[in-house]
Formats: sequence, structure tokens, C-alpha cells
Amino acid sequence: MHLRLSILAIFLGASGFAFAAPGEDFARANRFFENGDFDGAKSAYETLVGADHLSPELFYNLGAAHHRAGQSGAGVLWMRRALVLDPGMTEARQSLAFLRSHLGCLEFSESGPARFIAALPPGFAAWSISLCVWIACLSAAAGFFLPRLRPSLPAFLALAAVLLVTAVAAYLVSRYRATTLAVENFATVVSAETDALTSPTPDAKKVIDLPPGSEVRLLQRSDKWSYVEIPGDLRGWVRSDSIAPVWPIERPPVAP
Repeated sequence: MHLRLSILAIFLGASGFAFAAPGEDFARANRFFENGDFDGAKSAYETLVGADHLSPELFYNLGAAHHRAGQSGAGVLWMRRALVLDPGMTEARQSLAFLRSHLGCLEFSESGPARFIAALPPGFAAWSISLCVWIACLSAAAGFFLPRLRPSLPAFLALAAVLLVTAVAAYLVSRYRATTLAVENFATVVSAETDALTSPTPDAKKVIDLPPGSEVRLLQRSDKWSYVEIPGDLRGWVRSDSIAPVWPIERPPVAP
């Protein structure tokens, strides 16, 4: 058995949670953590990530190791990645709530409809649009070309119109999800003493301090600077090496 390491347990003295082990390498990484070698644990967990052994438990434990090694921003990042794989992971949500209050990091507060749209599968729009268009075409054709249905032609045309409007709405929702709500649009501040600036130059005026673990929405990204949306209806430039995208993950190199 291995432990799903709980940040709450670390600070409050509660016990961990036991789950089936994926292998000896994971158990060895957990032993590093339990012995207080957080850098060793972090390195061992990252080796597993680099080898594509991905799981919410691995991401969660890697986040805990980063936090205990003094890299709380990266800890928050990996906790969020754990929730990408398992949105219902209670331990990750509890630990993120603790870190949010401990670090004072900023997060977007999405409305209920926005959270629902974000949870839709990526392919929902293509299926919805295709289904609506096909049924609309069949309805109109049936009303026009089947003599016994021709008296109901206005109803069939109305149905086709409603379905086409639904297809357009599905497309717009899909675009909104892809450009605003999808996890690929978000990044986490992983560096301490990060500021959002009014322009991509070190001597620009400061917009706001961004504590480690803060959430931003990527609007434009380059090697040195990224333009981001910040909770509180703000925007600014941050150094690209001070943030990391939540998804897709940049896998650490695997040691030979």
C-alpha cells in the first residue's frame, strides 16, 4: 500500500489515506517523503511523470513534496493537475483550500453555468452540431417530400429552425469553452515575488502582486513574457518563467 499524502495531515497531524500502489518506484518515492527527504521524493515522483506514469495520486503527492520542499507555487500547480484527472479528489480540494488561505493566492471564481460548460467533454460541440443539422435537414425534407406529412410542413420547418439555432448555440458555447474556460487556457504562478506589469519590460509599473499559486488565464505567451488575465478583472504582463500551464504538463526529462 502507498499513501496519498495529505497536506492537511502534514500540518494538523491527521493520518494519510491508503490506496493501491502502482509500483515499487512509487512506493520508494513515498518513503523519501515519509523520511523527510522532500527533494528526493520530488525527484522520484518527477521521474515517474517523465516516464508517463500519470495518476491523480502521483500528481497530488508531487504537489505535497513541492510544498514541503519550499516550492508552494509548484505544489498548487500539481494539486490542480490532480484535479484535472480526478475533479472529485477530496484530498486535493481540501489541500488547495488550505494552501489558498496560507499563501493568499488569487483564483478565478466561475459562475455555475461557466463551471458546467467547462466540464463538458471537448467533443460535445461536434456531436451536438452534427446531430442537430442532420435532424433539421431530415425534418425539412420529410415535410417537403412526403405527401402525408406535407400538411404539417410548418411544424417541421419550425423544428428545423429550432435545431439550427441550437447548433449555432452549441458552436458558440464550444468557442467560449475553448478560448476561455478550457484548462489549457490557465496557468499557475510558481515563482515567489511575481508581479504583473503594465508592459513586458522589467521597469514597467506594477499592476498587482501575484502570490505563488495564483491562477491566471493565458492571453498571449512568448519565451520571455506572457500577457495574462488576472482574477479581479485585471490584465498584465508576467515573466513566462514565473508561471506554468496547468495543462498539458511539461514532462520532466527521464534520467537514463
